[in-house]
Amino acid sequence: MKKFSLLLLCVLVTGCFQVTEKINHKTDQSGDYSLIIDFSDSWVKTRAAIMLGEVDGEKIPSEAEMKEKLAQFRKDASKIKGASKISTSYDFSNYIFKLNFSYNSIETLNAVLNTIDKETTLVHFKTSKDKFERIASYPIPETLKEKKDKKEDLQKAKITAVYSFEKEVKTVQNANSKLSKSKKTVFLKQNVWSVLNDNSLMNNSISFTP
Repeated sequence: MKKFSLLLLCVLVTGCFQVTEKINHKTDQSGDYSLIIDFSDSWVKTRAAIMLGEVDGEKIPSEAEMKEKLAQFRKDASKIKGASKISTSYDFSNYIFKLNFSYNSIETLNAVLNTIDKETTLVHFKTSKDKFERIASYPIPETLKEKKDKKEDLQKAKITAVYSFEKEVKTVQNANSKLSKSKKTVFLKQNVWSVLNDNSLMNNSISFTP
């Protein structure tokens, strides 16, 4: 499968699920990244879809295929200079999947993320001395926009970004963001249907207090 199995499973199965992206970004441009895909609130529907093997003409990855994809991610990421502490986990009782890694630069972060969807090479993040920028792009089937019967489920499903920094945040460009009391963590949550139709809703530009 060309698309990353877990993200494909999210949007095809629909139901209630959560995608959470977390970054702890340091002043020296290194950091830690994690992606959590959680189907625990709709595990019955998820299990049924996997057993069926197909939804709306799209092949659903089996448990074995998902394990293989996670293993391939670890293998590909380990080849990228500057990437470390690469790990993945899966829980097929609740259908919760995680991947984690550390990076030594923003270029390494982008390179590792590009191993998830090999169809395109994108700049997912940019940084400068006093700015951190997210340019969102999710490898999900464009044809889902035409499936209005999935709209309600996809509006319940959420994508959340949690970005933490060593410096205090001065400004946040995305008006839907929330800032922690410490002013060092930015939260952004959108429903999957909206992001499917406009990835830029997860874009953000964050500046810091000198």
